[in-house]
Amino acid sequence: MATLLVALVALLTPRGAMAKEAPTTPDPMVLEVPGFGDAYFYKPRSKARRRVLFYLHGRGGNPFEDCRKWARVARQFGWVVCPQGPSTTDTGGRAWSNDADTARRIVDATFAALSDKFKGRVRARGNVLMGFSEGAFIAQQIGVRDPARWSRWLILAANDRYWYGDAPQLLEQNHSKIRRVFLFTGEDDQVAENTRRAGEMLKTAHIRVKVKIAPGIGHEVPADRMITNYRRPLRWLIAAR
Repeated sequence: MATLLVALVALLTPRGAMAKEAPTTPDPMVLEVPGFGDAYFYKPRSKARRRVLFYLHGRGGNPFEDCRKWARVARQFGWVVCPQGPSTTDTGGRAWSNDADTARRIVDATFAALSDKFKGRVRARGNVLMGFSEGAFIAQQIGVRDPARWSRWLILAANDRYWYGDAPQLLEQNHSKIRRVFLFTGEDDQVAENTRRAGEMLKTAHIRVKVKIAPGIGHEVPADRMITNYRRPLRWLIAAR
């Protein structure tokens, strides 16, 4: 009888109530950046010198929560670092104000603060720059001007119009330092065609690039689909020597 009662309870109890809750990602750590707002970060699982994966949020983004999401995807590859744009939107999110010069100073200061805090554990070169939407604009501007430090790029919602002025010439000049680039855009995103054209610009500059226009996705990939969509591109980027 006791066995039968246990079986009945198991059948009638919701599966989620019987299972242990899935572990949640802890809050990111706070990195003080002299002269700028704090950044958020996660340590790598190894204490050896590891590469850095910088995520540049979109306009109105929440760097704290964005960093938590990206930690689930990218922490296995190295440091996950999420600086904050210098301005605030009406909704309380952060923005870069389309100011690539200020953004580069923030990125440089954040990288320096991380390297100073964890001496000998941060790679100076061969790191990964990731940017979404307005952050894609910033990443495309920074990456082409600092290709030794940022030799691998994951650009989400890339746009060929973000490379203006001397940027096309810089792509040509720095093509040997830019190891790999992955452009990822949703099929329903209005910049999908611009992403394809950005890919052609990279190919013309003799830079190894992959372009994925993902079906059934709009401007932003849902959080529960990030691992599925982004972990493989990151593995491909990091596989480059």
